[in-house]
Amino acid sequence: MLPTAEEAAQALRDIDLISHRAAGFQDYRAESGQLILWGLFYLVGFTLTFCFPAQALALWGVLLVGAVAIGIRLAMNSGAGGGIALRYLGLITTIVAFVVAVHVVFWPVSGEQSAMIAPVFVSALYILRGIQLRPRYTVIGLVLGTLCLGGYLFLLPVFWPWMAMACGGTLILAGLWLRSH
Repeated sequence: MLPTAEEAAQALRDIDLISHRAAGFQDYRAESGQLILWGLFYLVGFTLTFCFPAQALALWGVLLVGAVAIGIRLAMNSGAGGGIALRYLGLITTIVAFVVAVHVVFWPVSGEQSAMIAPVFVSALYILRGIQLRPRYTVIGLVLGTLCLGGYLFLLPVFWPWMAMACGGTLILAGLWLRSH
């Protein structure tokens, strides 16, 4: 017996839903490595800033170059297709350009204020990505933004260690969370 038009339409909707979920899990798996990488970047960066504040700019520069190189490799190995390295560089360049522009416009800023710019911007990007694509990204963005802002508002005496754990730790745990799904 042939399916009715409604049964066929329902089957197509079910296939579309399964395809969407499968793509989501592939996206989460590819993103998990990036989250862990950038979590380690922030964990090391904030820890070194706490230990060697006078060398912070140079340390962050070296860490950024290393993280971008590793991130490009991870992106290319994710099977995301051609052009991923250029898109990845475009994303990182946009984030860095935003951070530099905010520094130029609002200079002078304290070290703590400076340290908040990228994590808050990244948290907003994850919230927006989650609203558009995958709900777990919204959770990651909300947790990241809340912990970082909370540390800035209420934990300035221990700001640098807090940021190492709040920013770095949140991204690492989020990467492990996405990898498990």
